[in-house]
Amino acid sequence: MFQILASSDARAGLKICNGSLDLVNVAVGYETEDGIRTEGWWTVTANACTHLIQGDLNQSKYYLHIADGFGESRLAGDITLCIREEKFILYDGDQCWQRGLIEADFYQVDTEGAQDWTVLLSYD
Repeated sequence: MFQILASSDARAGLKICNGSLDLVNVAVGYETEDGIRTEGWWTVTANACTHLIQGDLNQSKYYLHIADGFGESRLAGDITLCIREEKFILYDGDQCWQRGLIEADFYQVDTEGAQDWTVLLSYD
């Protein structure tokens, strides 16, 4: 199981750093004028970081789905949204099965209104 630590960063955007020994695949979700947008995948190797969203953050809440290399969820979530196995950009997080999509738990990250935020994944 992963633990999430967060902090503000000097460079604008949403960044994720993988402090674990395992490769993880990450999907992100956030509110837009057209509804909740989910997109993935970013592969983050052990002890590496990547930007999920570049530029100033416009929302205070973002949602992360973390999966291991076998596609198994590695972080319990607060909200269920839709994903695909291959790269995707989706809108509206409901009725996943009816739309031929996969339901997945996403963990809520509150950026407290900051324009930049870093999420650190580590084992607890």
